[in-house]
Amino acid sequence: MSVNLKLINADNLRHNISLFKDKKVCLMVKANAYGHGLKEVVEICDDLVDAYGVVSEEEGAELRKLTKNRVIIFSVARDFLFCKSEKLEFMIENEEMLWQAIEYGCKNLLHLAINSGMNRFGTKSEIVLKNIDQILKEKKINLKSIYTHFSQVENERVTNKQFQNFLKLRNYISEDAPICLGGSGASYFSADMIRLGIAGYGYGNECEFVMQIRSQIIKTLYVKKGEFVGYGKKFRAKSPCFIGIVPIGYGDGLLRNLSQKFYVKINGKKFRAVGNICMDSFFVKIDESVHVGDEVEVMFDASYLAKKAKTIPYEILTNFSKLRGEVKIIRN
Repeated sequence: MSVNLKLINADNLRHNISLFKDKKVCLMVKANAYGHGLKEVVEICDDLVDAYGVVSEEEGAELRKLTKNRVIIFSVARDFLFCKSEKLEFMIENEEMLWQAIEYGCKNLLHLAINSGMNRFGTKSEIVLKNIDQILKEKKINLKSIYTHFSQVENERVTNKQFQNFLKLRNYISEDAPICLGGSGASYFSADMIRLGIAGYGYGNECEFVMQIRSQIIKTLYVKKGEFVGYGKKFRAKSPCFIGIVPIGYGDGLLRNLSQKFYVKINGKKFRAVGNICMDSFFVKIDESVHVGDEVEVMFDASYLAKKAKTIPYEILTNFSKLRGEVKIIRN
């Protein structure tokens, strides 16, 4: 039985969502709920959110087994009949998609995506929007929302420009449809619903971390001065030392380029990871106070690991979907 644990803090998740409840909340749960575990996240917050966001029919179908809440595909849906059967809402971005949705009887499942500057999904064509508006009026279709996505919420000037561009394009649609904005940093704009992303999982102002990754020391050994540890002779002992082995590796989602760049916590003390991270384990330089079976806090802040790996917290979190071990819901 694996000693690896993914701890999901239910109280912190609910706290984070509650910070945004001045609007309706669509919690993004794509990529296995940002690596946290779809089943566990839905179990914790199903009564607190108004909808969930995914990016495929497959994710939507898995989610539909867990909830009666609204499920929205914020990407290109390919099987409209499947969406209809599973009650999966989805986006349209041109006249062809709208006509196809009408043909398959999906008029009550539609969200209009506007490209306000990110250039991923949505339309930025005034002509397309005018044509869509005409079809909506002729077919008496009420959109579930009109939405856009911001590309750089940490930059107020860029985000304000995008929002103004969104409003300009949105005005080509006559219907007074609900406005839905994402990501999490856009909460200060006027909208009916916010798509809550990484802030829901603890990475935002006043938010609390939801996920921790813990394991145990499964072996300790004594290394002489001059001896190497692990693949590629990455670490050489400058003096005699003790090494502990932790059974989490890059196969479990711990990025290999973190080798020798981070520390873990054992019994309240910090210890440095050494040597190259293996597929299923990594090495820690320890002292004589550490023993086999001692708990190791491997990931307690994705921002810390992201900085060391020169990436973003999203990648750190979602990678741990691969972790061998138990997912456990905890409370404060």
